[in-house]
Amino acid sequence: MELFLIVCCSIEAIIILLLFYMILRSNKRSAGIIFQAEQIKKRRIDIEDLDTNNTSNHYQLAMSDAMNSIKNNMQTFLESSKENVAVLSDAIDELSDGAKQNQQGSILINNNLEQVSEKVNQQLSLVGECQELIEENANDLSEIDSAAKDINITLEDTVKDCKSGISGLEICEANLDKVAKNLNRSNEILKEFSGRIDEVNQIGSFILEISESLNLLSLNASIEAARAGEAGKGFTVVASEMNGMAEKTSESMGSINNILESIVESSEEVANCISESVDVFNESIKEFNSVSDSFRAIDRKSASINNMMSDIFKKIEHINDNSKITRTRSNAAYAASEHIVDKTAEISEVSKKASDISTKMNDNVSALSNMLSGLKRLLKQYRTSVEPAGPCTSRKIKIGIFCMLDNEFWIGVKRGIVYAKNELEALGAEIRFCGYPNWNEVTMKEDFDAMIEEGFDGFLCPGFMARHEDLMEKAKNLGKKVFVFNCDSMDPSVRHAVFEPDTYMAGMVAAKEIVKGLKNKGSVIVLAGEMRISTNKTRCESFVNYIEKTTKLKVAEVVAIENLDEDDAYAKAMEAMKKYPDAKGMYITTGTPLGAARAIEDSGRDVKLVSFDHSKAIFDYIRKGIIFAAIGQDPFGQGYDPIVYMYNELLTGKPLESEHMKCRLNVVDANNVDSLVELM
Repeated sequence: MELFLIVCCSIEAIIILLLFYMILRSNKRSAGIIFQAEQIKKRRIDIEDLDTNNTSNHYQLAMSDAMNSIKNNMQTFLESSKENVAVLSDAIDELSDGAKQNQQGSILINNNLEQVSEKVNQQLSLVGECQELIEENANDLSEIDSAAKDINITLEDTVKDCKSGISGLEICEANLDKVAKNLNRSNEILKEFSGRIDEVNQIGSFILEISESLNLLSLNASIEAARAGEAGKGFTVVASEMNGMAEKTSESMGSINNILESIVESSEEVANCISESVDVFNESIKEFNSVSDSFRAIDRKSASINNMMSDIFKKIEHINDNSKITRTRSNAAYAASEHIVDKTAEISEVSKKASDISTKMNDNVSALSNMLSGLKRLLKQYRTSVEPAGPCTSRKIKIGIFCMLDNEFWIGVKRGIVYAKNELEALGAEIRFCGYPNWNEVTMKEDFDAMIEEGFDGFLCPGFMARHEDLMEKAKNLGKKVFVFNCDSMDPSVRHAVFEPDTYMAGMVAAKEIVKGLKNKGSVIVLAGEMRISTNKTRCESFVNYIEKTTKLKVAEVVAIENLDEDDAYAKAMEAMKKYPDAKGMYITTGTPLGAARAIEDSGRDVKLVSFDHSKAIFDYIRKGIIFAAIGQDPFGQGYDPIVYMYNELLTGKPLESEHMKCRLNVVDANNVDSLVELM
């Protein structure tokens, strides 16, 4: 009995101790919830989540989840607001510059319009004067055209007369050629006739000789007849006849000689006349040829002048046509000038209105700037991350940051950078941002070297820029601060600190989300990127460890995919779903979740996918129920925090608490996807 009482007392004591312990634990958890509520009340949002493991108190679990959700939603809202403030700040700056430029442009336009109006009036006056001159020129051209036509007609008549004269000259020339030929022939005939006369003279001489011979013969016959007496009477008669014939022949020949001499004298005189006529005719032919050549030259020159006048006439016609066109266009220019004058006046009125609107825009921009300043002051009341240590007083701190801009994640990083840049430049620092939309066009070396030459104090680079680690090492050796973010460098010795997501915690968060999605039942396919990349390896290992050790789920298989290939993720996801038809969950460690989501959609299977990164395309798949949850890596914080941490260290000289700084994680699912998209 005593033993029983002792046992009962012991059990009772143990129960009391357990109850006391549970009360203490409950009070401690309640105290944690109250502490977190107090921190949120004090606008401290940069606090850790409450632990929701190892508790059986559903009320405390619900309270913890609620406080975590409140804190995370507020943090998401505040940092999203900061992102929007950064975007709005840039937009207001651009709008302010645009409004100022618009106002200056309006003033300039008004001034220019006045000058234009004055010049247009001058132009109008000049166009009117030009029109008068064009009219005068047109009249002169008409007169010139008429005179040119008359000259052309006269020249045509002259050419015709020249051609007619040349034709006559050619006929005369042909006739003269015939006369010349006839004269020459007459001269030749006279020469022949003179030769014939010479022959007649020779014959006459011969006849005279015969006549003398007859006289001598007659004398001899008379002598012989006298001697013969009566017998020679017949010879006497013959001799007498022969003597008579000789005398008559001699007399006839004398007459013939006289006639021939007269003919010869006349022939010589005719020959001389003909010769003189031939000489004169030849001279006349030369003169005639000269006159003919002159006429032909006149004909050629007349033809040339006629052609020139035709060309001049065509040009005059062309000038006349152009004059008509010029007159028409001048009238159009005059009308256009009048229209410009009218429109200039209208534009001037519109420009004045635009100037007034620009003034109102400036006022609105000022109001927006004041509103933005108030919003910034409001956001500063909530501490979501590290804050600047104070203003630059002794010297200007210069920090350069390099970043990719090839997808939406890096746009979010840029907003964090811009927000930090605006805050720190207001404190006197200089922050130079170099963003690269295309990986193949990164000019980091040139930008880095330029900043080193300008004496920059610190540099921030994404850890995956391994091909530029020599630049980081160079800066570090020169005593500059070098931080990397998003992931660690392949060679950690080139940097002082790294700001990256907690990849081990990210894998655990992903595992918890897949447990929610599958209600802790079934199997999961893991699509893992290259394991030589530490981010993929850690995300995969922490996910698998959590699933295997703390849940009822099973990992069907870890499938290796290429790290940045959407098509490979699609193909491997399809193949794995065919191999494991009962698998209800899928987890992907790389930045290619859209390939896996597309494979699930095309297969028609009810498979819940948990992935990383945030984008509009991913959010669309969350709405469709294909992606159950997407774990973000706080792009705003990755852009904002490293700059402020570096600034504080350069300003105060105090080193960071750790060279490994973690950025927070956030989860987007069907419960918050719509509100988060609006904030983005």
